[in-house]
Amino acid sequence: MVKFYTSGQVARRLRISVSTLKRWLEDPLLSVSEQRNCNGWRLFSEADVNSLSNFKKQNRKNGKRFKETVLIPVIQKNRRYES
Repeated sequence: MVKFYTSGQVARRLRISVSTLKRWLEDPLLSVSEQRNCNGWRLFSEADVNSLSNFKKQNRKNGKRFKETVLIPVIQKNRRYES
């Protein structure tokens, strides 16, 4: 019998937040099955959890990645910084 885990259980197991898990699931490089229960909750198999764990290790190894829109510099006019 295959055991399934909810998003919260997977997040706790990987020591990440549920919002981080949801953001990771949008990554096209990650292949995780799309299983849901009758309530619409996403379910993860043991293989999915292992895949997410490997994805976490790769992220740590490669460093944090940002979306291009996050890296837009903020320019503030007429502001002086004094030490």
